[in-house]
Amino acid sequence: MSNINLLPWREALAQRQKKQFGALLGIFVLATVALGFFANWLVERQIAAQQQRNQRLVQEMTILDAQLGEIRLLKERRKELIDRMQLIEQLQMRRNVPVRLFNQLPSLVPNGVYLNTLSMQNNTIDVNGKTEAYGRVASMMRRIDGSGWLGQSKISTIFAADVAPVSLSQFSMMFLIANNAAAAGNAAKEQK
Repeated sequence: MSNINLLPWREALAQRQKKQFGALLGIFVLATVALGFFANWLVERQIAAQQQRNQRLVQEMTILDAQLGEIRLLKERRKELIDRMQLIEQLQMRRNVPVRLFNQLPSLVPNGVYLNTLSMQNNTIDVNGKTEAYGRVASMMRRIDGSGWLGQSKISTIFAADVAPVSLSQFSMMFLIANNAAAAGNAAKEQK
């Protein structure tokens, strides 16, 4: 006779497969959740590390900004000091110009020319005086232009004035001091 199995083996197989499927599904869900938590933890850790780096960068940038501010202040102070030094050098170089002018004035002014006023402002010298002849003023201008440290002499006015007993013409003129005049004067002084 044939063997007939009356046990519900198909149902038992289906239940066993259902349980295996449920167990595998549970394992996969747990693994997915665990993997999600791990990924979240890893991302949060990286975010925290990056925030610490950012905070450190902000602190360093603040320190660098403070140092740049100090450097800016030092550069401004340096520029001010250089400007002061240049001003002092200019004043020291210009200090000898009036002395040099008065030393050379007798050789610049020919006989027959008499100076009333001499004023110096910056590099411009204004002269007012009297002369016996116009040619003597022209000679004075040539001497000034040929001096090397004075130049660009110009007559402003010249007119005849009746002054007894000698007839003198009044004149007014100006000339410039060359920019390197003070340096040349100091160099000549150092050579002596």
